[in-house]
Amino acid sequence: MTLFIIGILILAVKLFFFAIKMAWGLTKVVAFVVFLPVILIGMLLAGLLSAAFPLLVVALVVAFIVSGWKRV
Repeated sequence: MTLFIIGILILAVKLFFFAIKMAWGLTKVVAFVVFLPVILIGMLLAGLLSAAFPLLVVALVVAFIVSGWKRV
């Protein structure tokens, strides 16, 4: 009985840390997909094209490298 309870506690802790890692990964994806375009559009509207364009190019290069140059 004690061994079962210890096993359940270990499983719960491991699942908790897995959930934290997954939530952090999803946060990074949402930040890249949602906030980066919003920031770039805001920079464009504010007249910061000279800074927004290089950031856009860098983001596109990183996206292509991460995706493995696959066509959608």
